[in-house]
Amino acid sequence: MEEKPGLSRRTALKLAAIGGTYGLTRAFGVLGPRSAFARGSDELIAGWSRDKIERLDPAILQNIDHMQIGNHIYSGLIYADHNLEPQGDLAESWEVSKNGREWTFQLRQGVKFHDGEDFTADDVIYTYNRIKDPKTASIHRRRLDEIDTVEKLDPHVVRFKLKSPSGSFLMTLTAVPGRALIIASRKSLEKMGPEQFSITPVGTGPFRVAEHQVGTKFVLERFDDYFRDVAKLKRVIIIPVVEPETVVAALRTGEIQFHNRPPNQFFDILQRDPNISIMEGPDPGFRGLMLNQDKVPAFKDVRVRLAIAKSIDRDALAKRAFFGRVLPGVGPIPAAQKLYFRDFKRQISAQKYDPDAAVRLWEESGVGKLKLKTVSSVAADDLRSAQVLLPLIEKVLPIKFEIEQVDPSVNGKRFRAGDYETRVGGSGADIDPNDSIRDFFITNGKFNTFGYGGNITLDTIVEEQFRESDLKRRMALVHLAEDMVMADAPMAFTHHLIEYLAVRKEMKDFRMSPTPTWSFAPVSMG
Repeated sequence: MEEKPGLSRRTALKLAAIGGTYGLTRAFGVLGPRSAFARGSDELIAGWSRDKIERLDPAILQNIDHMQIGNHIYSGLIYADHNLEPQGDLAESWEVSKNGREWTFQLRQGVKFHDGEDFTADDVIYTYNRIKDPKTASIHRRRLDEIDTVEKLDPHVVRFKLKSPSGSFLMTLTAVPGRALIIASRKSLEKMGPEQFSITPVGTGPFRVAEHQVGTKFVLERFDDYFRDVAKLKRVIIIPVVEPETVVAALRTGEIQFHNRPPNQFFDILQRDPNISIMEGPDPGFRGLMLNQDKVPAFKDVRVRLAIAKSIDRDALAKRAFFGRVLPGVGPIPAAQKLYFRDFKRQISAQKYDPDAAVRLWEESGVGKLKLKTVSSVAADDLRSAQVLLPLIEKVLPIKFEIEQVDPSVNGKRFRAGDYETRVGGSGADIDPNDSIRDFFITNGKFNTFGYGGNITLDTIVEEQFRESDLKRRMALVHLAEDMVMADAPMAFTHHLIEYLAVRKEMKDFRMSPTPTWSFAPVSMG
């Protein structure tokens, strides 16, 4: 077998054995009891790239791997369809006042939670109050600042009064990626408490949680009282399969029939297997190197931040770390946001690759040599990115990086706590510019854990686009805000992922759509 770039001889030999006795034994030996399920014709075993699923309470739902699961458990008033257009979910219809500030929703009747409780307008009011309550400490609380009041007009009618018109209000009401008003069962939440509810949540979605052994398996069962088309699958068993070699082995032997993040360094092997399809689409997010100004005083100088951004050869990063299977990027707006993405952005961005300018900026700052620690998840994409990205910067600037490898769950905790000097990471599920810019780069943004703030002009422009209902004016404001973020360089943007899913031929009727909006509900096995 021909070795590929970044593929060791030892790994190549292991993978060459897959499909024979050694490969089969090794796959089952690695997965062990996690895969010891009697698979029927109406159940799916899905591998997941996350080691633990433990933050499913809507108030804190954040990670893409968690959102992909939450999309099967929860509903919102609205959902985002395959084209990222808003459609009615728990809301059957709605009307908007002439001034754009009052939204009245007719709710579906006869909807049940997984615990048997009826869904009514009271659940909308409860959800809103819970997320707004500072004691809940929801990361989505600020997303609801545009709402002035929520009123129950009758058991199945609610009215939202906004402080001003909003161009993205309907997307706020989606279960994913909006998350701010995911409708969860009040009865179960109060009975379990938030900690247990994060493990075994209760919603109104097409699947209910039947069993959850954290770090081992997560079992979803079909909810027969679902208010739309009932899922064809009886069960979906989700197991953590993180190591790239193990993912390949488990897919090829059929131990798993799906994986939500197949390792792209082994795509040639997977694509040669007639039983496996690799589906792809633009990932709605951005990636890069976060520069924490609270931990590294030198980062308070924009020249230092911009020098790092300009020192990165993004084409080399894409080729060496991702085998060319990412989109090099210099800003936060992803290609999946078709209305707002500018394909010429790399030519005009303040962060475009210019090593000579990077050196000049660094020398002007007078910062001298730096030693920096970089937190990276051990997940394959993040770690490979760090291992290629950091030497590219070191080649241009007098910086010495040390990589701290941590488990994905620890990586998330440290990001939320701002416990890093630099960090390889970014965003996902950004279907609207608010997700890409407002959540991260305004002062006190909910994901701004890198000490960036105080740019009053940027804050003002971002808030203006948030409230702008005219599409052309909003596009202009979004582009202006993105240009300012790129120039101020709170992080060095590197690329936009292309989302890949691995699907075995037994899975029928699965449709790819921008993550995390795809669903197992239409899938059958055969």
